[in-house]
Amino acid sequence: MSITAPAATPGVDLAASSRTPEVVTLSNLRSISRSRVLGLGITTLFFAVIMIVGFGVHTDSADQTTIDFGTLSSAPSIPRISSSILQLLAAVIGVVLVLGSAWYLLARRATASASRSGESAATAGSTAAAGTSGSTVALVAGVVGIVLGLWALATAQSWSAVPGLPHLHGRWLELVAGLAGAALIGVAIVVVRRRSRAAALFVGLVGVVVALWAIALALGLNDPSTGQLRYMTIPVATTAFVLGGIVAAAGLYLVIARPDRGANAIFLSSIVLFIISFLVWVARGSATGSTTALAVTALLAATFISATPLMFGSLSGVLCERSGVVNIAIEGQFLFGAMAAEIVSSVIGNNTAGLVAGTATAALFGGLVGLVLAFMALHYRADQIIVGVVLVAFCTGMTTFLTAQVLVPYQSLNAGYGALPLALPVLSRIPVIGPTLFDQSYFIYLAFILAGLIHFGLFRTRWGLRVRSVGEKPRASETVGLSVSRIRYSNVVMGGMVAGIGGAAFTLGTGSIFGVGITEGYGFIALAIMIVGRWKPWGALGATLLFGFTISLASQISLYSGQFPLPSEFLNALPYIITIGAVAGLTGRVRPPAADGQPYSRE
Repeated sequence: MSITAPAATPGVDLAASSRTPEVVTLSNLRSISRSRVLGLGITTLFFAVIMIVGFGVHTDSADQTTIDFGTLSSAPSIPRISSSILQLLAAVIGVVLVLGSAWYLLARRATASASRSGESAATAGSTAAAGTSGSTVALVAGVVGIVLGLWALATAQSWSAVPGLPHLHGRWLELVAGLAGAALIGVAIVVVRRRSRAAALFVGLVGVVVALWAIALALGLNDPSTGQLRYMTIPVATTAFVLGGIVAAAGLYLVIARPDRGANAIFLSSIVLFIISFLVWVARGSATGSTTALAVTALLAATFISATPLMFGSLSGVLCERSGVVNIAIEGQFLFGAMAAEIVSSVIGNNTAGLVAGTATAALFGGLVGLVLAFMALHYRADQIIVGVVLVAFCTGMTTFLTAQVLVPYQSLNAGYGALPLALPVLSRIPVIGPTLFDQSYFIYLAFILAGLIHFGLFRTRWGLRVRSVGEKPRASETVGLSVSRIRYSNVVMGGMVAGIGGAAFTLGTGSIFGVGITEGYGFIALAIMIVGRWKPWGALGATLLFGFTISLASQISLYSGQFPLPSEFLNALPYIITIGAVAGLTGRVRPPAADGQPYSRE
């Protein structure tokens, strides 16, 4: 019996078809990682050259920049701790709580590790479960300790010498207490990070502010009447040389060592130092009390205000795409939500009921647009991208028509009522961070609450497991009894409601009247933010702040148009440039949900 070779098929390379696929090995991955780190290092060195040469060498050595740390706080005056002993007592209680919680959590973790290594899996699991309630109590105690420490600093205008310790000057007491509090918060970071990386980052930022605040108080940089930071004047060239040297050292480390870990953190820190050096350079020549002083607090507060609608839009995208549906219609949901909220709040009035009713109506209209998207994409299995674009066009045309026919003739329906800033007691008085985070519109607080709830729901509940399984393997989910269609319907409608609230933030959040094009394409930027955030709520929230910062930076730079070589339109276009880069994959390799955008049917 003879065996003949198969006939060659025209146009098919048999050698290529039988070629063994490339095997991904650890060495291959490490080679790719080292090449990427090399690119980050070269980019970091490029930033360092700009800082040293552009902001340092070509700058007059006499140029200085005044930084304004104005509080911008709308909070009423709160009673401060008048007694130094009470201040010290609050700080000591905070220290004890933080240290006690850190000791308990670290000790329990060591015990759990030892039990897992020497006991069965069932016994180790029961041991860990038994300590869950104690860990929660310890974590709460640590948070309470941090709050007490912040309270002791936030309510102290100027600590005087403690009775019985006359050799300690008040300012040095502030310095020692502040640095000790920051060190303890650093210990808390290690503990909190084991439970939530985002919480650890937030606690770390608070610790940095506490340390810097204490140093500023010790150096006498605060306003003696309020205890708040005010102005600081620094040399431009020296700042550029110092920060540029740090960035250059970081770049050389990345190029030479090419570390496997920590490269992203080093690169992002270098970007932050570059931005600081750039702001100091562009605001050179500013004077104390002038409008050209570098208003750091105002810049950061404007970042959160600009980012608020994007927060809701990105969270809407996360809800939809985690279940496997692409929501291109966020822009249309923004428009409907903004118009509905403005009309309802104008009818009811400039009060709490009007704001709440307007926000609820915006969520309702956003959910209706989401329902239409879900019906077309799931029932008729239409192309989700095309349906989304059509819905955006419909919402744009409808809001334009209603503006011309209703809002223009009846201007009382477009009153421009807005939510007043809601200052949280004590926290709103922390320099820089207080006005930025804790003296804002309730929309910002709602965005952070929703981000926490969505993150917890997606990654800590049975509902979230079902949603993610439908977005990854819908057929496998169907075989275990899940209704893919029902889960996707509910998620798309919920995502539409969240986007509708984001639309309300355009009008009620800023006190602006509704106008054609008020959303300025932010719905599409929200999708790019979701991609940069890796389809995770907290990641999307962090990426939102980057976009919000570029938006607020453009308005800040407009004050120094004579000192900035590029037109302000370049900075205005920066968010959209970043959007194009994110969609094009320049932010790194990302993996969307496997079934994202793919219609599903039971047949």
